[in-house]
Amino acid sequence: MLEAVFVKDQNAAGGASPHLLQASAINKSFGTTHALDRVDLTVGEAEIVGLMGGNGAGKSTLAKIVGGLLSPDSGEMVLFGKHLDQNHSPESAMAMGLRFVHQELSLCANLTVFENFAVELPDVITGLRWKSSAISFAENALATTFPAHGIDPRATVGSLSLAQQQMVEITRAVSHPAARLVILDEPTSSLGSREAEQLKEFMKRRRQSGMSFIFVSHRLQETLDLADRIAVLRNGRNVWMGPTPSISRANLIEMLGGRRSADMAGHSPSDTVGRGVSVDIDNLSTQVLRDVKLQAFKGEILGLAGLEGSGQRDLLHAIFHAARSASDRVTIQGTVAFVSGDRKAEGTFPLWSINENITVSSLRRTALRGFLSPSRLNAIAREWFERLKIRAPSGEALITSLSGGNQQKAVIARALASTADIILLDDPTRGVDLGTKAELYGQFRAFAEQGRTLVWYSTDDMEFEECDRTLVFRDGVIAAEFDRAQATAERVIAASFHDAGGAAAGEARAFRRGRSPAIAALLPLLSLLAVLVPSIALNPMIVSPFGLTLVFGAALALSFAAISQLFIIAAGDIDLGIGTFIGLANVIAATWLVTDPWLAVLCFMAMLAAYPLLGLFIDARQIPAIIVTLGLSFVWLGLASLRLPHPGGSAPDWLVGLLKIKLFIVPVPILLCLLPALIAYVILFVWRYGTVLRGFGGHPRSIEAAGWSTRAAKASLYFFSGLFAVLAGIVVTASTRGGDPTGSTSMTLLSVAAVILGGGLFSGGVVAPIGALFGALTLVFVGMLLSLLGVNAVYLPMVQGLLLLGAVALRTLVSARSTQ
Repeated sequence: MLEAVFVKDQNAAGGASPHLLQASAINKSFGTTHALDRVDLTVGEAEIVGLMGGNGAGKSTLAKIVGGLLSPDSGEMVLFGKHLDQNHSPESAMAMGLRFVHQELSLCANLTVFENFAVELPDVITGLRWKSSAISFAENALATTFPAHGIDPRATVGSLSLAQQQMVEITRAVSHPAARLVILDEPTSSLGSREAEQLKEFMKRRRQSGMSFIFVSHRLQETLDLADRIAVLRNGRNVWMGPTPSISRANLIEMLGGRRSADMAGHSPSDTVGRGVSVDIDNLSTQVLRDVKLQAFKGEILGLAGLEGSGQRDLLHAIFHAARSASDRVTIQGTVAFVSGDRKAEGTFPLWSINENITVSSLRRTALRGFLSPSRLNAIAREWFERLKIRAPSGEALITSLSGGNQQKAVIARALASTADIILLDDPTRGVDLGTKAELYGQFRAFAEQGRTLVWYSTDDMEFEECDRTLVFRDGVIAAEFDRAQATAERVIAASFHDAGGAAAGEARAFRRGRSPAIAALLPLLSLLAVLVPSIALNPMIVSPFGLTLVFGAALALSFAAISQLFIIAAGDIDLGIGTFIGLANVIAATWLVTDPWLAVLCFMAMLAAYPLLGLFIDARQIPAIIVTLGLSFVWLGLASLRLPHPGGSAPDWLVGLLKIKLFIVPVPILLCLLPALIAYVILFVWRYGTVLRGFGGHPRSIEAAGWSTRAAKASLYFFSGLFAVLAGIVVTASTRGGDPTGSTSMTLLSVAAVILGGGLFSGGVVAPIGALFGALTLVFVGMLLSLLGVNAVYLPMVQGLLLLGAVALRTLVSARSTQ
């Protein structure tokens, strides 16, 4: 047994280069868990330091402390010659020249690739033409880091494959001209062999130009090949640190808590192969796969290899879906469980405990007469918690309290505990340490020896030595087949790269598949035309100047209200008090704006200040906005009723006269109806900070990691919402020439409907100002159409609701087909 002795740091590879980072005696605890115990780490100039350790060893915690995301409990840290204090933050770290590529992607999936670059690099991508600069910068940076990447900078990040997203994440971090030290936390975990090699070559080139890297990886060989020095952590403590040539692979494995190479040799092929076919695929074709034929046998571990995007994941999903719906191409014998490779998006239930995550697939088989059995579920959870050695105080802890590798253990435990006949593994050991990998290999082999089947896709070519058979995919077809003895990493890689052009085409095709067709963006306009065209057919006078003035005048207040709600939905919230807030502004405009204009102005300013404060309160207390705004709706209504108990008041003459003006022969109501949508579009899609606001709505943590203030973003979105709500109240006053505390209450739900009808999503960050305008016009024009048809107005809300549901259903159908 190798003695675990910590070797004090020896300077960078050359022995004399100055330290960019010197961390000494770093301590960090989370409750009773001691994550780091007097840990030291140094990084020299133009040096690659490999940081290794098992899951929960403290690697990510140490990296986050260096990056400013966490503060140490004690210890000293010097970065680029500056002693750091408790004020060290991601912003200060980036200002000094440090960049961080997180293990879990920190991209804003609702933004485009070039917008993600603009958010991360605001000091590099500047000027009024920042969009074209960002597109050009992203294209050049991606080509430099990952040649033949096949990524369109204008594509939405959410439409890219996981590997392509990882490439974008890495590229935008390493491409900053001032970057001197880059932390890469499991950067190759989602990359194919080609992209991983390209990244390593890029790092070697940048090292020659003076850049340094902290390379965190569970992949032993790539760390040995790449790092100048290696630092090993175990249980939050230093175990070893020194030059890479001074440690052997076998000794490093033992330090990491794994088995020696001889102990990790593959088992002999299972004698259960041939007992029967569990998966039979006959000429399966998708947008990636082409006439694939294969069989997986009971008791077999079948590996799926090849470059990312060559069809392996498509095959796993085809098998999984065939188990739930009939397929004439895929025949399944038995039940199926799936282990997702993207645990953040598909693998874990973040609000559940570890035990609940493990047992969710075992609920049906453990139920007693249809009722859950807590004792049986706890027994299953405890068994797999111990078998996979999940590092946590107890199974009752939230799944999000675990390290990434331990979360993956829980996801795998769920599938193994389900007693399914077939388990589909989508890169299951991504982010898992070497010792745990060896344990999982044993569990997979035991599973197969029970006569069950595993179909295993991996981006680690070394793992196919654990499979009974390996199929290498290239450009959607099976290019090669190897048995266990033949499936060396060299052979698998050679078969994957035999036709590089085909592989690139597969990547490009996978990217095109994820792009949404133009019809999805046209749905709001099509909904409007579906109502407007028959209305015009029934009454052609609608398109006359007088008719248009009336029609747009009727939609004027709702257009402002819809844009007000749009900013709230962009933040990922819903405002159930907008209608009564607009009513309060209407009452103030119909009373004090006539009798005491300066008092009215002060009230409007107070209302404008209230909304960003509301956003900050929601953000600070983490109370759902829907609850806070629902409560405030009664407050706004009460204030309005105190000022004007009954409908009444009047509108200032200048305000009424404003709606009668024509600018360039166009009536003001038409221009005012278009104005809020145009302003919102400029704010969110033309103004550079608007990109940050949309990114915050979809992924606040990503915005924070990029160095932006999430509180400022929240307050800004709420300020713009309050501004348009106040303007909506003034517009109501001009249109009705009076005030009514309850007159605008219906605008709350109508504004939400307009935003969703216009293409917005409740998840936040995805909104369309012009679409919201079309949505508002559609909802108003429905009433006009019913009137022309002689339908009782009592049916108006029902028709508006059906129209909204139909538009959302159609949009969902279009999106689903675009991803097939």
